[in-house]
Amino acid sequence: MRKITLLAFVLLAGMMMSMEYFVDPNNEFIYAVLDGFEATYNEDDGSLSVFNPQYNVVINIGKISEPVEGLELGVLVDEIGKNLERSGFQILSRNDRDFLGYPASTFEGLTSQDGIAVHVEFTVIEVPQKGYYLIVAATPDESYNELVLLLLNAKQMLMFIE
Repeated sequence: MRKITLLAFVLLAGMMMSMEYFVDPNNEFIYAVLDGFEATYNEDDGSLSVFNPQYNVVINIGKISEPVEGLELGVLVDEIGKNLERSGFQILSRNDRDFLGYPASTFEGLTSQDGIAVHVEFTVIEVPQKGYYLIVAATPDESYNELVLLLLNAKQMLMFIE
């Protein structure tokens, strides 16, 4: 039991040291950014972008809507899906799930820019009393399968701490 507790403490301490924290200028949220990612905050739209040059991974989180009475996550996600298809994305899958305790829906899609195939994940999250947020994660398609865990961990770290 003592070894398990010590191992858990070492893993937790290692994870805490492998992150940096970013507070948005409005002091609304604190973002945790996984080590190895460069963070840029856009004050115009209040979004945070992170980039990992080693793996060519880009992730962006931004608010897409304030809470609106009668607006449901499913309706919003359906509209986003239609817009993605009109924009030339090939939708590979859509999954409704819980994301860190919040209702969420994720699209996986492919697009091609200048002959380069890009795998993109769009995760729409409903945060009660805060609104709807969108996390977009993009990486070259050929390396997507190798980077799935990195993308998941980076998205979870990027999710705001209220």
